[in-house]
Amino acid sequence: MHYMKCQHCSEYSALKSEYLTFCDACGKKFRVIYKDWLAQHPDGSPDAFGQEFGISEADYAALERRKARKTGFTGRKKLTLAAAIAVFIICTGLSFLYGPYLMAVFHEPRVSASLLEEAQWRTFRGHLIRMQSPLSLKPESAEERLNIRMKAFQAGGRTEGIVIRMEESVYLSQSSILLETAAQHTARRMETRAGVSRFSYTSRELQIDGQPALIQQGSYVLRETAPIAFHSLIFVRGGSQVQLLVTHAADDVAGKQAADKIMTSVHLN
Repeated sequence: MHYMKCQHCSEYSALKSEYLTFCDACGKKFRVIYKDWLAQHPDGSPDAFGQEFGISEADYAALERRKARKTGFTGRKKLTLAAAIAVFIICTGLSFLYGPYLMAVFHEPRVSASLLEEAQWRTFRGHLIRMQSPLSLKPESAEERLNIRMKAFQAGGRTEGIVIRMEESVYLSQSSILLETAAQHTARRMETRAGVSRFSYTSRELQIDGQPALIQQGSYVLRETAPIAFHSLIFVRGGSQVQLLVTHAADDVAGKQAADKIMTSVHLN
């Protein structure tokens, strides 16, 4: 038996008899049919016609095997594909639920336990307060605006897994500042920074050497990938205020211990 290739859809039809006229796949008429060919070849036969315009059964079988290897699925391939789809769906679901936190595990560094050792700590003295720090704070910025002077000192970064920052402001036109108002202002300034979302905190009053201060503790997500915990201490005296801010990865136990130790070491100058 021979098989004829359709010029329209490129599929093959079995030449089972001399009456094959239309393609089995698309139903269109073959360009050359046996009846027309026989008129030009009176001594011809279906077998001769098949040899001239078709391919043999062996060639057709080899062609089908090649096609099956390229486009078909074995049982193992089907199982592999199904497993891959299942893993993809599970990973996609987990990424929606826990993506930011999983990313943070791999990308947010942790505080080294050695940073908690007593020998590492030293005193930093600001304009209003002094405190103990495991890292040396250095001047980070100084700014003068109309009726206000600001200074900032900072230590740490991604390498250390913790950032310690002290900001001091002096309001030249104000003889006194309300503690609660200053605390709300600093929290609002943190919340509106670029890349910050899901900002939340609790606030409580405490005493520093007999003087009232406020401490804010909370968390936020940075750039939708990094959950950050923060500890913010605000103190005012007359027309001056200071904010001591410590941030670290939200689930960093050593980072929290360092932040708590810094906050409890604060004293007035």
